[in-house]
Amino acid sequence: MNRLLNFPLLLLVFSFSSCIEFEREKLTYVHDEEKDELRVTLRYEGIFGNFAKGKNSQNGPDDVTTKDSLNQKKIEQLESVLEQERAFFFSNWIFEYDKRGLSEMLKHEPNKLSSEESPFGLPEKDLIEALIKNVEVRNLGFYLDEKSRLCGAQTLRLSNASQVIAKANAVLDRQLHARIPEMTKYSKRTLSLIERKLKRKFPFIRLEGNLVTVALILDQEDQRKFAKDSLNKMPDGVRIEYQKQALLLKCGGAKEEQSKIGMKCFEGYAPNAQKYLEENHKGLLLGSEQITEKMQNFIAGLN
Repeated sequence: MNRLLNFPLLLLVFSFSSCIEFEREKLTYVHDEEKDELRVTLRYEGIFGNFAKGKNSQNGPDDVTTKDSLNQKKIEQLESVLEQERAFFFSNWIFEYDKRGLSEMLKHEPNKLSSEESPFGLPEKDLIEALIKNVEVRNLGFYLDEKSRLCGAQTLRLSNASQVIAKANAVLDRQLHARIPEMTKYSKRTLSLIERKLKRKFPFIRLEGNLVTVALILDQEDQRKFAKDSLNKMPDGVRIEYQKQALLLKCGGAKEEQSKIGMKCFEGYAPNAQKYLEENHKGLLLGSEQITEKMQNFIAGLN
């Protein structure tokens, strides 16, 4: 099982490299139980290219970003967002969705998917295929807010939400099973709890109405440690609930019409991305009211 232990859970999505950033993100979602779909709007406030240097943010030593211009590396990333289905969630607190990246993963899957020792097994393959098939991301456009910052918005639709969540839970089960021998920072009570809970299907992720719950199998001591380390890193709107054998992360409410999450992500805004769009994609710059109307119509299921 050692090879499986090296497979990072979040390889299912690719991390957002620190090139194009945003000062704050606001997310609104609705779970349409009749359609079995999750509709999400994502608003990115204060979009800019940072001044970082290095191989992850430059194509070379002369590929420099300034407050008024993007370097080639950041232009490539911004263009990829415009051309492809990519969505970003809270500066990597959760993940990035990248449909093309997921498709590339399937091209490089191991031949023996049924092997227990494979870091990429059938549950992972099933989940990735489901994410490619059932997630639709659309760019709504950009606008300038009251502070003259560049902002942008997207919609994300997850169809067959109950099936996708079931597949995600299967992956979490498999990955957690594999990692038990390496979880040395957790108490013996937590490891014993995990082993007992995984004898049956454990609902790591649950969606009930507009209530999203993520359960972490931890004993009470490890729950306190987790909360101490993580409370100030969570988005606004995510709350912690302590139970005897698990810590729950919750957002929204079962009977809410729509739920909202927000988070401050990066600092250092500059108008460089705005300048690039004005010069190269002026038609994507809209009024804030127009963007807001599109988002409201999507949440209401009107488009």
